[in-house]
Amino acid sequence: MPSDSNNEAIPLIQRQDVVFFASLLRGLDGSIYPMLQQAKVPVDLYSSENSYDYLPENTVKNLIQALGEKLEHREFIQLVSSACKNIYIPGFIRRLTQRGSLREALDEFAEQLKSNLTHTKVYTQFTGGRWWLVREKEGVDEAWFTHAELFSVIFICELLSALTANKWRPKQVGIQSSDDAVFSTLPQLTRSQFFTNRPVTAFSIETILMAAPVSHPYISTKDHVAAIPSLDCFLGTFKLAIQPYLSMGKLPIKTAAQILHLNVRTLQRRLAKENVQYGVIIEEMVLEQTLDLLKCPSLKITSIAIRMGYSDSAHFTRAFKRQMNMTPTQYRRQFT
Repeated sequence: MPSDSNNEAIPLIQRQDVVFFASLLRGLDGSIYPMLQQAKVPVDLYSSENSYDYLPENTVKNLIQALGEKLEHREFIQLVSSACKNIYIPGFIRRLTQRGSLREALDEFAEQLKSNLTHTKVYTQFTGGRWWLVREKEGVDEAWFTHAELFSVIFICELLSALTANKWRPKQVGIQSSDDAVFSTLPQLTRSQFFTNRPVTAFSIETILMAAPVSHPYISTKDHVAAIPSLDCFLGTFKLAIQPYLSMGKLPIKTAAQILHLNVRTLQRRLAKENVQYGVIIEEMVLEQTLDLLKCPSLKITSIAIRMGYSDSAHFTRAFKRQMNMTPTQYRRQFT
């Protein structure tokens, strides 16, 4: 059932992360394209011609669910562990600058994660006489959640192992899922005590290890702070989430609602609170993207028309002239 969460902002994930998750499907038998289509992944995900940076987080939830349903638990763990260790985690560690202590490095990681995954919260916390790395995520009753939590547990295990030179071993682990059978098979967690049905996913970390310096070779030697865009309002996140799908043409509101995992009425209500109508905002976004494409002289008018969902350049020209009182060619001449 589509969600009607009180949090108005659309959950987003960076495009590069969707590419990573989609790449996990490549080793499976058969074509991956039906799975990508079912997961609502845009057809131009791998194209460098379109410049969108974010996609709806639902695309990754769907990809993880598809991967989990396709593979046995052991195969899922092996594939995800290898991909996280060799590809995904090094990318995060290269953006770290804090070497003073594990806690500082984890706090910095938590900040950079905000720009990658907008509706997942990770933080360090001292409670019950010990340190914890905590992950908050809604949706425990959704079909994708168990595989998504398993992925997150694998990711965090590999991250903590990398940052501590394999010295980290948790004594206690809390999971939101109701069954710890699969989680307890992870190499780093075979001797851990599990607590199920927790409100968060959490990993205990020894105090002495938390205070120890981090010396991973991938950590940057230059101080830098990654810019985190403001992604806490509905209209802004709606535009970012829908932009990758504008090439589908008019994009009916029912299709948009399915992509965003919302009810049509919920989508209409939230847009109304922003004093905008769905058809109007989509038309404005299509026009804005079209104007940007027309400024590129190497792109043919026909190619732009097809990219923006028109059947031919004639239909495209008529629609453009109605909005801009000039033809696409006339508009382009202003920039030559």
